[in-house]
Amino acid sequence: MQPWKISAGLTAALAGSAFLLGGARLEYLSSHWPRILAEHGVALALHAALALTTVAATIYVVARTTGLADLGRRVDLAERSVRRGEGDPGLADALHQDRQGEWK
Repeated sequence: MQPWKISAGLTAALAGSAFLLGGARLEYLSSHWPRILAEHGVALALHAALALTTVAATIYVVARTTGLADLGRRVDLAERSVRRGEGDPGLADALHQDRQGEWK
């Protein structure tokens, strides 16, 4: 999985969680939202965009630093080598039996 996909998914999950949790706490402002957005809407939108960008960039850097960016490629490479019969013979036999439908 590409690190930008990881960062986009986690950022969306965090933003959604923050919206759900924070939205309930801001219920008392419901009658004032039109005026708040009229006076401060652009600044609020810019701050929200900057916060989302910062979270996404941080997650991306963490994914690249910890090696999550190459994890999918490495797992795919290991799976292909095991399916070719290289590496762990027990795992190769189990995969062959699974393909044949011979479960124990």
